[in-house]
Amino acid sequence: MSAAEIISAQQLDLLKELANIGVGNAVTSLSIMLSDQKIHMRVPEVRVTVLQDVPESLGDPEKAVAATYCQAESELFGLIVLFVLPLKSAENMVIKLMPGVSGELGEMERSVLMELGNIITGSYLSALSFMTGLTFNATPPSLAIDMAGAVFGSVIAETATEEDYLILLKTMVEIEEEEIEGSVLILPDSGSLPMLFDHLK
Repeated sequence: MSAAEIISAQQLDLLKELANIGVGNAVTSLSIMLSDQKIHMRVPEVRVTVLQDVPESLGDPEKAVAATYCQAESELFGLIVLFVLPLKSAENMVIKLMPGVSGELGEMERSVLMELGNIITGSYLSALSFMTGLTFNATPPSLAIDMAGAVFGSVIAETATEEDYLILLKTMVEIEEEEIEGSVLILPDSGSLPMLFDHLK
């Protein structure tokens, strides 16, 4: 069964609403973090895809990325939320967040990236809670810097199978008129995507 066969137009509209709420939450939180900088976010693409296709969906599987992710459990099922940036974009983001640094990802820069990822993933978890009525308890965020294929191979090995589906939200973050492209991925427990859709409203 293809992703197109398991998602209806109405479900796609619900995902777009989820994206809008998640972005709104993130902008509110990031505006506090970046009090003197202008920030805007948008989600130009929302879709459901097979997990094994994700590295190609994000570009070259050999391309280095920075991925912040957390696991969350609700009353009915668990999921993983990831915020993925090309490594160069992550370095540019750090420069925007910490003016004066080189962008090289040392300990402090990684901490800033984790805080950014925590805001983004937390914003989408809040949106999911709002739209499903479920409470999601999240683990502290983790940061992985590796090739895209290796990052998602690790996720597959630990949490799911290659045939599982996830929600992919292409995300554009604009800070002071510089736009940085990333992706938010929501991976429900194996086989539980239909349950997630049952509760979205």
